[in-house]
Amino acid sequence: MPKQYHIIYRKKDCIGAGACEFAAPELWHYDKEKSIATLKDPLAKKTDEQEELIIDEANLARHLEGAQVCPVSIIEIYDLETGEKIHPKE
Repeated sequence: MPKQYHIIYRKKDCIGAGACEFAAPELWHYDKEKSIATLKDPLAKKTDEQEELIIDEANLARHLEGAQVCPVSIIEIYDLETGEKIHPKE
């Protein structure tokens, strides 16, 4: 089984920069009317507060790109097996 990662996007803290969609438009959608981003993956679990998604290692690099450009660092990525925070590093 491929290595998996857990993405947690704290969308309540989104400032509406749209950088995640610019960096990875196949993964993120920026809603201009609401000034907030959302994960495109239909498997993402979404609430008003946050969105969560489990991804395979094959998709890690693109998700990491989207997370790294977020100016408020609210896209967190964890190693699902170890719980280690991959991004953002503190």
